[in-house]
Amino acid sequence: MSMRQALHQVRNAGDALAEAGALAAPVRGLEAVIAGGFSGIESRDWVVPGLRERVGGVLRGASVDRLTSATDGARPYRIAPVTQDPAARMLHACGLALSLQDTDAAVLCFVGQGSASYGAFHEALNMAQLHQLHVIFLCHAWDLDHKESPLARQLGGSMQALALAHGLRPHSVDGGLVTAVLSAVTDARAHTGPSFIEARLERGDDPLLRAYDELTETEPATATKIS
Repeated sequence: MSMRQALHQVRNAGDALAEAGALAAPVRGLEAVIAGGFSGIESRDWVVPGLRERVGGVLRGASVDRLTSATDGARPYRIAPVTQDPAARMLHACGLALSLQDTDAAVLCFVGQGSASYGAFHEALNMAQLHQLHVIFLCHAWDLDHKESPLARQLGGSMQALALAHGLRPHSVDGGLVTAVLSAVTDARAHTGPSFIEARLERGDDPLLRAYDELTETEPATATKIS
């Protein structure tokens, strides 16, 4: 599957769940983060998603109907049930990774920047490093000037600095470029310890239009309409 197709599948699944009333917030704007995250891990790996990121399950063969209930999860596709608390989600990912230490499986955990103001965020980073868990924290961070993103009021430093302070491998990528997210997640998957990826996002950009410009040189053009 090409990354163009992956981005469209994620957007279409998000639109379908939104129409069914199964999403409280739109997926649009996160397509590159979701597609890059799911595509950067392997089929034996687990995903601990948020309410929106669960739509990436379609890239593993799950139907939209199977993803309608966020609390059910999708065990055949190794997608964990969604918890409303994003910071607690990180601890759940650590627990799952701890149970998989005797295997070659990794855990991908999606979180938003708001989770950094919770104590569980710091506990999860410490636990991941302490036990050298094969967990990848993929955090999408919107531009800090936006009124809905008062991150500067919540933290005394950057999320990357916090991750580094706990001994994790921090990365910062453009969250609107699917190949950048894919590369960072793939690299983190190849590393045996915990990793933290900050995917920076800007409001107002259409990720599919940006992705089309990004992928022009690497993938053949298609006639698929951007809806």
